[in-house]
Amino acid sequence: MLKLHELTDLQLGYNQMKEFPIVLTKMVHLEELSLIHNQISNVPEDIIQMRSLEKLHLDNNVLTELPQYVTLQLPQLRALTLENNRFKDSPDRSSYSSDTLASRKKFFFKIGVTDNSLAQN
Repeated sequence: MLKLHELTDLQLGYNQMKEFPIVLTKMVHLEELSLIHNQISNVPEDIIQMRSLEKLHLDNNVLTELPQYVTLQLPQLRALTLENNRFKDSPDRSSYSSDTLASRKKFFFKIGVTDNSLAQN
């Protein structure tokens, strides 16, 4: 996959992957990554190497949490979809609150967390 280092869009949904493929973090020109309908349970910290990533789709996996580095250390990330995972609470609100993002000059046009078991506060 590393020979495709100039690739900007990669769709790897419906592949029964249990882990986020670390090799993808070397694809620094990737702008959109879709890993929907797999069995991924966590996002590795190495994802912060993907500095060009604008859209990340992790719908229909088995995520229970989203580390802050996903929203705070990917400077181009503007769309994040997490529908139908196993979140019990909204992914760390401090990661994408308007004050936090404004202080980092970051603006999301989409954050989706529908169809999770979110607790009401």
